[in-house]
Amino acid sequence: MSETPPAPDTRRTESAAPQTRRRVNRREQILRTAADVFATQGFHNTSLADIAAMLDITPAGVLHHFGSKTDLLTAVLELRDDTEPAPEGGPMLDHLVTTAERNSERPGTTRLYAVLSAESATEGHPAQGWFRDRYTVLRREVEDAILDRLGPEQRGAAGAPGPGGHSPAGAAAAAVIAVMDGLQVQWLLDPGAVDMAQVTDTVIDALVAALARGE
Repeated sequence: MSETPPAPDTRRTESAAPQTRRRVNRREQILRTAADVFATQGFHNTSLADIAAMLDITPAGVLHHFGSKTDLLTAVLELRDDTEPAPEGGPMLDHLVTTAERNSERPGTTRLYAVLSAESATEGHPAQGWFRDRYTVLRREVEDAILDRLGPEQRGAAGAPGPGGHSPAGAAAAAVIAVMDGLQVQWLLDPGAVDMAQVTDTVIDALVAALARGE
């Protein structure tokens, strides 16, 4: 006669699940609170104590989830990318217009990017490398998207490097990104003064048309 095997002990699993959820929820709370404070005060003017006080925990509680203030900043920047993924297979230039429109609906995220991107230009800023790499990738992606909009003949001329080593399409890509970043600042200061999506679309069309004419 075989013995009935004992039922598995699920107490450890059942008790661990709520703790895991609490850890995840607390981490998300810290991330979103840090994003709000960084957007308002900047990175250098924000302390871990500031973030901890808003959550009614200690700075050590913040460090329990993020090893340092710099690690927390990196996680905040990655969170922004996770919520605004790049398009997969879709038109990149259309995505830029959509992003500009979406930014007008999320002032907190827009302020965070505007503040930290400008602040990252200061010497020794921990986000400097992140933003430098982001701009490098974005310029290349926008340049490729601009070239895709041109005919074969125009594409060759627009993609050829000039005396300074930069192609006309590359210069146009840098201009599009500069316009979008500048628009964010204008919009944050006076939301009713500019339509970010409309201006972005207008600038892209104008630049592509100029390259198509060989200008």
